[in-house]
Amino acid sequence: MKDNLEGKIRSVLEDTARKHQTISYRMLAIEAEIPGPQIIHKLTTALEDIFRTDYKNGVLSLVPLAVSRGTPPIPRSGFFILLRELGLYDGQDQGPEAINKHAALLTEIYKSRPQN
Repeated sequence: MKDNLEGKIRSVLEDTARKHQTISYRMLAIEAEIPGPQIIHKLTTALEDIFRTDYKNGVLSLVPLAVSRGTPPIPRSGFFILLRELGLYDGQDQGPEAINKHAALLTEIYKSRPQN
C-alpha cells in the first residue's frame, strides 16, 4: 500500500513538474487517490518519506511542488522543519526566507524538467 501510494504521489508530482506548476496538498491528495480519513495527514507523511528517500539517494526531490492553498503558496512549516533537520536550510518556516528558499527549489526543479 505504502509503495503504491508513494508511486501515485510521485507520478502526480512528475506531471506537475513537467507543467512547471505547483499543486495544492488537497489537489495532490485527490489526484493521487489517497483514501480517507485524514488524507492530508497521510499525504504529508508520505511527502516527508519521499523527500527523505530522495535526499538519501541524492535525487532532486519534487516534493517542493506540493504547497498550501494559502498566501503565499509555499509548503507548510513541516517542510521547512524537515529541510532544517536534513541540514538544507537554516531559516524561518514563514516569511521572506522561506519564500526565497522555496522559489530556489522550484527553479531547480523546473530547470531539470522540460516544460510541456
